[in-house]
Amino acid sequence: MPLQYVIGVDLGGTNLKVGAVSTKGEVLSSAEMPSDVKDGRPALLKKILNAIEETRHKIKGKRLSGIGLGVPGIIAPETGTVIQSPNLTGWVNFNIKNALADKLAWPLYIENDANAFALGEGWVGAAAGIRNFCCLTLGTGVGGGIVLNGNLWHGVDGYAGEVGHVVVEPDGVPCACGSWGCLERYVSASALVRMAREGKDDKSAAPLLKSCGGVDGLSAKAIAELARQGDLFCIGLFMRLARYLGIGMAGVINLLNIEMLVIGGGLSKASDLFLASAREEMLKRSFKVPGHGVKVVPAKLGDNGGIIGAAYVALKGIGAI
Repeated sequence: MPLQYVIGVDLGGTNLKVGAVSTKGEVLSSAEMPSDVKDGRPALLKKILNAIEETRHKIKGKRLSGIGLGVPGIIAPETGTVIQSPNLTGWVNFNIKNALADKLAWPLYIENDANAFALGEGWVGAAAGIRNFCCLTLGTGVGGGIVLNGNLWHGVDGYAGEVGHVVVEPDGVPCACGSWGCLERYVSASALVRMAREGKDDKSAAPLLKSCGGVDGLSAKAIAELARQGDLFCIGLFMRLARYLGIGMAGVINLLNIEMLVIGGGLSKASDLFLASAREEMLKRSFKVPGHGVKVVPAKLGDNGGIIGAAYVALKGIGAI
């Protein structure tokens, strides 16, 4: 019988990533494309199905056994329902599993994207062998996945781990979740761009605006590139981000007393610009013993973290691991 593999799908507010993954966590093939959420739900569902089919045809001599899908927002894994997703407009009480399963010949398993990411990092990533940890994904928004005693913590209703919606600024920026001052409004790629826009009239912002062709061209990548070149305005943006991240991290540490914090997501590629400062802020605000005991590390799986995590969910679902 051919060796089996699964397909992991990482659906984000900006990008869609799909990959074939072995039972040992090896990525056999992967692809990335814009999720184009603005085109509407039917178009995005079709894009997911097409990406799965294209990935399947790339793998020869192995048997596809299941599919895992990580989705941002509040997810009910048992039913495959998206209860609410701030980064997927209009996806309220939408059963994505039912919408896709009828068009697939393999079992489909749904999980919150950050939870899936945490499972992947705990399987073959930075947290392998660690039983108590939290993963934060810094991307379009901020996700969180909590593993306690080796098990993913869903909470009573599946809402646990939404660290991105812990309030760090009581009268802060409104959030798509309905609250305001949430961590993800200060520590995500979109937050970095928003803060740059807010400071556009500062004379020190001129080099950034010039390099991006104006306000509309601002991006987290461009801000990071200039920060590494010593641009003071861009460095200041990352220092502001680091302070808020440290506040959020201290809350997690004081609440959970975990062994490790793993920082992933697209923005973690710039972790050299903010993670050390964030840890310093965390130490100022956390209890001494858990604060100094916790390891704060960048994610190990990089761009494949969400794919591998979703694959783990599928492998667990079919009983392969």
